[in-house]
Amino acid sequence: MSDLIQQVFVKEGVTLDVLRLDKLNALAPGNKWFKLVLNLAAARAVGAQTILSFGGAFSNHLHAMAAIAHSQGLAAVACVRADAEQALTPTLQDVVAWGVDLHFLSRSEYRRRHDPSFVAEILSQYKQPYLIPEGGANVLGAQGCGEVAALIPEGGREYDVVALACGTGTTLAGLSARLADGVKLLGIPVLKAEAYMAADIQRMQLALGHHRRNWTLDHRFHGGGYARLSADLRDFILAFEARRGIPLDPVYTAKMMYAVTSMIDKCEFPAGFRVLAIHTGGLQGRRGYPELITALPATGSGQ
Repeated sequence: MSDLIQQVFVKEGVTLDVLRLDKLNALAPGNKWFKLVLNLAAARAVGAQTILSFGGAFSNHLHAMAAIAHSQGLAAVACVRADAEQALTPTLQDVVAWGVDLHFLSRSEYRRRHDPSFVAEILSQYKQPYLIPEGGANVLGAQGCGEVAALIPEGGREYDVVALACGTGTTLAGLSARLADGVKLLGIPVLKAEAYMAADIQRMQLALGHHRRNWTLDHRFHGGGYARLSADLRDFILAFEARRGIPLDPVYTAKMMYAVTSMIDKCEFPAGFRVLAIHTGGLQGRRGYPELITALPATGSGQ
């Protein structure tokens, strides 16, 4: 077993292990490094002088981009959905400490982040910019995420199911190309995305040049919407961490782990199945949830 893989439990005849990507790449833990590495290489290849991306006030993506840009001496701009008059969140404090410029956007402006003319207007304000989409959600991001399969022994061949949280589906799209034959990939969307996520994943797969349908999405566990923390999910996080010693972020991995453990409890996996859950990081985002801060020290601070 890889040093990054930790057994969680054996229950109802099902073994649950976790791949601890949160332990990798201190500057950009979880899946963030994989989404960014090829995008940053492309930026350097075209001679970009500034990298620019979008995100919220607690964005793991912006936090990781800022950390890497600082370490590599790159200028960077974070186009953030936030009020310039309000105090900076701990995430944005880190971003500023790493020398990244903040470009504040109102909620109505932020909704235009996929509008080419709006994006072009922003890019025109910076010298030789290179745009990385929100969350690193592009073909290069997905291609980079395919490398996660190399961290799973034999490409996951010893597992029946590999589960992960989905925000944009980028990580799932990349990983689906590289998993061993016969392994099922289970995506747990963390937002209400039944209308579009599967189509987005398929489009990304086509751009990557593969058509594998070794994946499914289970939309039952979004918990009411993106970044919403119900009382039940909060209680699950605190109990899971106390018992298993594995920190969870409330936006992504906690919902996925809640989903998988619920499915095991309800005997939705046959006895004898081996399930691997991928911890995609995001722990710095806990700082947006005061009810969790005292339960576990925040990680990923730039201070």
